[in-house]
Amino acid sequence: MISSSRQRGFTLIETVVSLLLLAVISVLSYQAVEVVLGTNERSRGDLVEETELQRAWQIIGRDILHLRPRLYADGLGSIESAYVTDKSEFGVRFSRGGGPMIRSNPSGVRRIDYRINEDQQLVRTSWAITESPRLSDGSAMILLSKVNTVVFEQLTDAFEYDRNWPPLNSRISARALPKMVRITIELESGSETTRLFPGVQVD
Repeated sequence: MISSSRQRGFTLIETVVSLLLLAVISVLSYQAVEVVLGTNERSRGDLVEETELQRAWQIIGRDILHLRPRLYADGLGSIESAYVTDKSEFGVRFSRGGGPMIRSNPSGVRRIDYRINEDQQLVRTSWAITESPRLSDGSAMILLSKVNTVVFEQLTDAFEYDRNWPPLNSRISARALPKMVRITIELESGSETTRLFPGVQVD
């Protein structure tokens, strides 16, 4: 008995279909990997942003905790109140105690300035209470990047929050400090957080 075997190969259509299926599977796999990598990258970015934000809140909180009713001679011929905000744009300046007591600054009191620079960064600058911005650039620290807005609101004697300090049309001592300070930070990512800090009222 004679047996014969026939070997049958792939046709052109089968080969094309197989290649198409392989291409589709490859594209889907690539998209899945891209989604996972993108999620991980966003998670890392969110973690970095949250870490920077918490660090900023800690520094701001310590500054507010150590408010002092100390006037400040700016070296430009005027005396600033212990706590003052800019009327035209965001900016707040106040005297802060609790610093190291060294020969050049025996009281340990420093003048603190918060503002947003042209790169949308929240910057904290400090001077010894005996220094002048006219003679020194102070010590600057970038607390946050990609900042949209920062709002300082001060609780007044009328128990209302006001962005201005001293409150407009009010007669308070230049040494007066807010009862409470409410601060809101909004980042360019849309994240917004608010913290409330007790102030130190001085008549």
